[in-house]
Amino acid sequence: MRFEFSEDQQELRQTVRGFLERHATPDVVRAAAEQGSGFAGSLWKRLVTEMELTSLAIDPALGGAGASFVEVGIALEELGRTLLPVPFLPTVVAAAALSEAADHHGAVPLLERIVAGAAATIALDAAHASATSRGGAITVSGTVPFVADGAHAEFALLATTLDNQPALLAVELAGPGAQLDAQPTLDQTRSLATLTLSSAPAACLTAPAAGAQAIARARDVLAVASAMESIGAAARCLELTLAYLHDRHQFGRPIGSFQALKHRCADLHVALEPARSTAYYATWTVTGAPDELAVVGPLAQLVAGDALLAISRESIQLHGGIGFTWEHDAHLFFKRAKSSELLCGGRRALRTLIGQRAGIV
Repeated sequence: MRFEFSEDQQELRQTVRGFLERHATPDVVRAAAEQGSGFAGSLWKRLVTEMELTSLAIDPALGGAGASFVEVGIALEELGRTLLPVPFLPTVVAAAALSEAADHHGAVPLLERIVAGAAATIALDAAHASATSRGGAITVSGTVPFVADGAHAEFALLATTLDNQPALLAVELAGPGAQLDAQPTLDQTRSLATLTLSSAPAACLTAPAAGAQAIARARDVLAVASAMESIGAAARCLELTLAYLHDRHQFGRPIGSFQALKHRCADLHVALEPARSTAYYATWTVTGAPDELAVVGPLAQLVAGDALLAISRESIQLHGGIGFTWEHDAHLFFKRAKSSELLCGGRRALRTLIGQRAGIV
């Protein structure tokens, strides 16, 4: 079987990349990341209204484009190249989870809000929060740390327990009983927040018997989204490094012509290409082969994260003295690699999960 992008998908990539190259320049990204909020608000508005990227895979009946997660992955990859601080990743993962639950309770109004431009966030490991149901009303209490882009979202999807059963809940972040506090973070291009809930009203998006399955699938889609973002960042980081090695001269010749540096760059290319192929395949499995997603999703996240970490680490070294300074962008890619690794629970946890699901462990 041969996999390749269609003409429409290639055109989508060119459109998104062209927009980001014009507007999401390194200076714009740095300004947004360093201003404290870690949010490029004006560009985010254009991405969701003019380009309608967050509604790519939402049903046309709800105002979306009806595309697959492959198209969403293309947008994630291009945004990963810029490290633009916008809540695109959590919003599209939330949209995917809501689309799965579109025939249950309040999922449809939330999808329509995303189409209209609302940002969402996700907390799929809300172990310290729990919900109860009394008289048909659901409330949730607890503390949820490390909520990605929580300060910029209107609502959150929480994976927690409802009456001791796994459930996926929706909570209004500006509603009663919900408080967000900014957390210090290594990666300035992705803000984090702690969500404190005190009997906050919530809506359940899953049937009692389907909660665990819905949460597991949402986590796998998150893994694929993270993988696509990581390979975009890794590819751009490698491109910038190769350009520097071409332009920097020593002993009358480009330093990229030295054999030792050629070998190091070749190793980085070898690390990137299988990660790219795995991530591309994983985006297809979201709708094309859902039975494979449980293994391929975390596998893509693992190899893409490893590739980004290796390339960003070597990029700092290969840039020489300038690579170690705050003025250079190399550290931004390295920080994204580390923050993505920690948010997914670490590489060891991913390897264990993959082994268990593949029947190896």
